[in-house]
Amino acid sequence: MKTIMLSVIVSLCFFLSGCGVIKLIDIQKSSSELQLTNKQKQTIEPKLKLIRDIVEDYDFEKKQLEGDLREYRTLANDRDLYRYDGGLSTQQRRRGLTEIRSKVRKFITQRYILLKEIEKLLQEVHDELSDEQRVTFAKLKLPELEIPRSLRPDPHAELRHIPKHLIGVQ
Repeated sequence: MKTIMLSVIVSLCFFLSGCGVIKLIDIQKSSSELQLTNKQKQTIEPKLKLIRDIVEDYDFEKKQLEGDLREYRTLANDRDLYRYDGGLSTQQRRRGLTEIRSKVRKFITQRYILLKEIEKLLQEVHDELSDEQRVTFAKLKLPELEIPRSLRPDPHAELRHIPKHLIGVQ
């Protein structure tokens, strides 16, 4: 009885792991899912590799920016330290804020450029596929270039200013 139960659990695990969405940048799986011909592989796989490299470089840059933001916020918010104790003066805080803002602007601008490049490559891949392959291509998970969490707008920002009284009058 236990062996039957164990075999059912193992087969269920294999079944569920096989039902996952295939990522486009996982080149071997996406190539086999699209059933690419040898000629298509020669033209499409280099484009998929380029997309994968773009996504990996973007993730690296995103992690670096998040680290810089975290470091700046730690130093800027530590008002207990005098500048002689390792804290920042007002001028240093402003300079640091200006540097962080320029890094963020550069990062966001670069993100839009990379999105356009990925979109162009995806269109080229799409043009190379047959009609049946395009249906499968639509089911593949496309890469996303997520904005760092600390730069996203806060969805709960309006809840911070809830009045203490129900109708707002005290």
